[in-house]
Amino acid sequence: MATGGWFRYLSRVSSADATAPRPIPPGVTPPDRSLPYFHALWKLIDNPIEAWPRAVYEEPFYARGDERQRFLYACDPAMLKDILLDKAEAFPKDWMFERVTKPALGEGLLTAHGEAWRWQRRAAAPGFRPDNVAAMTPMISAAAEAALARWRDLGEGARLDVSTEMTAITFQVILDTMLSGGEGIDVPSAARRITDYLETLGGITVADLLRWPTWTRVALAPRGHRALVELKAMVDAMVARRRREPPRGDLVDLLMQAQDRETGRRMDDGLLRDNLLTFIGAGHETTALALTWSLLLLGLDPATAERVRAEVIEVAGDASLTHAHVERLLFTRQVVQEAMRLYPSLPLMSRMCAEDVEAGGLQVAKGTFVFIPIYAIHRHRRLWRDPDAFDPARFGPEESVGRHRFAYLPFGGGPRVCIGQAFALIEAVAILATLVRGARLEPDPGHRIRPVMRVSMRPQGGLPMTLRLR
Repeated sequence: MATGGWFRYLSRVSSADATAPRPIPPGVTPPDRSLPYFHALWKLIDNPIEAWPRAVYEEPFYARGDERQRFLYACDPAMLKDILLDKAEAFPKDWMFERVTKPALGEGLLTAHGEAWRWQRRAAAPGFRPDNVAAMTPMISAAAEAALARWRDLGEGARLDVSTEMTAITFQVILDTMLSGGEGIDVPSAARRITDYLETLGGITVADLLRWPTWTRVALAPRGHRALVELKAMVDAMVARRRREPPRGDLVDLLMQAQDRETGRRMDDGLLRDNLLTFIGAGHETTALALTWSLLLLGLDPATAERVRAEVIEVAGDASLTHAHVERLLFTRQVVQEAMRLYPSLPLMSRMCAEDVEAGGLQVAKGTFVFIPIYAIHRHRRLWRDPDAFDPARFGPEESVGRHRFAYLPFGGGPRVCIGQAFALIEAVAILATLVRGARLEPDPGHRIRPVMRVSMRPQGGLPMTLRLR
């Protein structure tokens, strides 16, 4: 696999010819075998996906370790179904996940367990009903059109960091659709704070690997800690204000009014803040990254970009996109799905085996660290044809029929699958269609594209591109 720069073209073919070889985008080159201990340790801190050996991309599972600690990389869909769905109680989230996420998200939906998770999930679910999501589409389109207008003011040939631009758009969408505008939250400032957190406290540190006390994570990442303090203060102020105001019918109100039907418990200010930070942070990050990688792929494959633009014009002309338009943008959706396959926003999930159990025909011992390497699963030799190639056709109806549900996990899987997945996909399609209709973005041929994993997977150093207005 290539590690940076432009696409390596296998041949120049029409984008309509799904049987011909397709271009290979930048990715990670896996080592042929497990790295030596200290090299692997460094990679776990620097960029964990670069430590996964080639076997993770080729075999149903990859196991290593000794009597003290066992590790299992699970890639077989039947095994994943057991881990994430059928036997999920035997595979709870592990202590490493909690060390990384709980300082920011507390006891919110992403980090809660058991009944605490179930009642919070029930509380948030109405906000993501299909009718509510459909009603949000005009606000999504408006945010994309506002960004396009800002780009026009910058002018032809302007240099943009697409990663930053997509973060700003999707952050605004979350505020407009879920938080009724989110008064008091400074979008650029909050987006910077989230980036600061993800680039520091959002990754595995030496303190985690050595299991030092949690406070040492803060000592090693003061920038991330300051960012987190400021983010929490912003949301706390919004919660305090909304407690005093009449209801608006948005997600904030749903969470404030929610009550556990078994215990009668309601969300106090701390739990409400934890959940709002979850939706603000994770809710915009997934879509922003899907869009960032989509625009890179289209920038490097102009024929596919033109096909997207032609579809948008055929479906909507010059009009603002509605939900009905988005439902008809089938090829644009395939581009987003393929971008999330090649560059999943969440490249890794992990679990801890809580009991001796069988998963996918394999006996897994209690105490085994189970890694679900989504980046590798999405490029697995046994699951995908031409797995490293960019080819939206693989998400057309012909190839999608019969694909195992657990071969494609951009939003996770099982009962804890992302609650906002339908919203995120509609949002990504509407924004991508609006931007591609109005602009073309050319990648910087001198910028190395290196996918780097923290909690999410971002392009290291951002994604500089040159604006060409249509």
